[in-house]
Amino acid sequence: MNLVPWSLWLLIASPVCAILAVFFFVRPRKPQWSHWPILGSCALVCLAATDLTSRVYAGMVLDVPVAIWMLGGDWYLPFGFRVDGLGTAVLLMVAWVGALIQVYASGYMKHDPGFSRFVLLFHLFYLAMIGLLVSNNFVQLYLFWELVGVCSYFLIGFWYQKESARRAALQAFLANRVGDFGLMLAVLLLMAMTHGNTSFSSVFRLLPAAPTEMVTLAAFLVFWAATAKSAQFPLYFWLPDAMEGPTPVSALMHAATMVTAGIFLLVRAWPLISSIELLPQLIGWVGAATAIGAGLVACAKTDLKRVLAYSTVSHLGIMAFALGFGETAPAVFHLLTHGFFKAVLFLCVGNIAHALGKASVGVDETGGLAAKMPLTFGCFTAAALSLAGLWPFAGFYSKDSILDAAFHQGGLQAAAGVAIAFLSSFYIFRMLFLSFLGPRREQRGPGHAHEGEPVLGIPVFFLSLGAVGAGWLSGPLSRLLASGWMLRTGMSPVPDWTWNGLFASQACALAGVGAAYFLTTLRPQWDWDWRRRFPRVERLLESDFGWKPTVAAFSALVVEAAGMFSRGWDTRLWDGLVESTADWAKRGGERAASLATGQLNDYLWWMLAGTTGLLYLVLR
Repeated sequence: MNLVPWSLWLLIASPVCAILAVFFFVRPRKPQWSHWPILGSCALVCLAATDLTSRVYAGMVLDVPVAIWMLGGDWYLPFGFRVDGLGTAVLLMVAWVGALIQVYASGYMKHDPGFSRFVLLFHLFYLAMIGLLVSNNFVQLYLFWELVGVCSYFLIGFWYQKESARRAALQAFLANRVGDFGLMLAVLLLMAMTHGNTSFSSVFRLLPAAPTEMVTLAAFLVFWAATAKSAQFPLYFWLPDAMEGPTPVSALMHAATMVTAGIFLLVRAWPLISSIELLPQLIGWVGAATAIGAGLVACAKTDLKRVLAYSTVSHLGIMAFALGFGETAPAVFHLLTHGFFKAVLFLCVGNIAHALGKASVGVDETGGLAAKMPLTFGCFTAAALSLAGLWPFAGFYSKDSILDAAFHQGGLQAAAGVAIAFLSSFYIFRMLFLSFLGPRREQRGPGHAHEGEPVLGIPVFFLSLGAVGAGWLSGPLSRLLASGWMLRTGMSPVPDWTWNGLFASQACALAGVGAAYFLTTLRPQWDWDWRRRFPRVERLLESDFGWKPTVAAFSALVVEAAGMFSRGWDTRLWDGLVESTADWAKRGGERAASLATGQLNDYLWWMLAGTTGLLYLVLR
């Protein structure tokens, strides 16, 4: 216990204490003050995460069981912490990005009647992700994994009065249940292989001696779980509809929690994943297909939050694409930079919606916002440049390391890299040009737009600094990842960018920017006319290449089949059991009634038989 540093206890204890304090003391008396203990907790979490990161950077690695919460024979389930380079790298981003988003949310949601409930759920979501990052075994990780999913359900459906919010929350929950069931089975398999000790170090040490079939199945199940949580094909469809929740929820979910958990799981379990020869390649191709498909769909969307949602799906696909050829450290690097620029983009859209007094905003309702909202425009531009991977912004360094590796692979990987780089810059700059630089398209819309209060601007500004400068930390990140994890698990360091990769990636990104400028500024009518001229293409993109109706039809088929099975089960088993019980009772009653003959001789015989039986039992 003495080995655990104070900052690790503070990391967990401060959110727990803040949630309990708000729930039991603040909410019943002063619900409008609910955010103050939460923001204090965020400050302590950031302090603790920074301290832990500095310790790991200096060489400390911690893997310590704190308690054994289940014991049976030689089986035991420990509860403990693992603090290493991988965990603290992601933890530092989650802590600071999540804290700034919660500062923003305290202003964005303060007039909502459910404000107190919101800040409690929001901070619990934050705590669940932190617990997942510092878990030292698969069972504990699974518990926090489930808590992340439950919190997302309540936050997506926070405005439960709206039918669309309820449906989106249920869809997200059920889609993730499909993936979570895979993780549960994987954990059970790992428990069987290790006699209950599912600590990461024990599992990876025992892999060579474990049955190949069990290892293979466990690895594929882990990948399946990550596919749902990180919104990869075929289970990505829940994420765009999750935009029904408040904008701060979207920002936290897309930048620092929930969807990042799947990629983190794949990297954390990389020794297990990489032990199966074809699995990394499968992950890579699924990621490439997801990145390109989501990028194409994003190009056709008009709702600002949905463009960013498909952008998140696409960039998670880029991370999975990197894992496909073993580039684990670049995938983590892009996970970190993505957290900053995606948070900025969502919060800027939140500022636009807040200024226009709308829950969601389409590009056809905006235009000319750069003059009305200069701070939002500047922050959005910095984040867009980072997302597009343009030098010297953060996204360039992380994205270029992935694209450079893809170009070195050649063939289809290089072609996929070109498509990904072009699409990313095209859809985000199409959104920027239409929303901020184009003409006003609705007289009642952007005309009265203005910057919000400081609590809505300051967090976005500080996050935009990360979107600009986080990429310059590739060297320290490589050293941090090397602390106790990377070198022993086959993770390569973050590669330095090369001139060949620089020219290739920048050419693709600039081509996307140029195409977006041409279609939105030089030929603006083309950006809208293609929908009228090519309605089939529009329908194809709106339906996610037909996958949405396929999922809907399959879901209806599954529900119908489950209903038929349940009806048959209920009719044949339970109804039969109830009816047969009644029949037995009726027959028993008829037999008993037949004994009441009304004849004295019959009753004497029964008394004699009963007395004889009792004497036999007593005297034997």
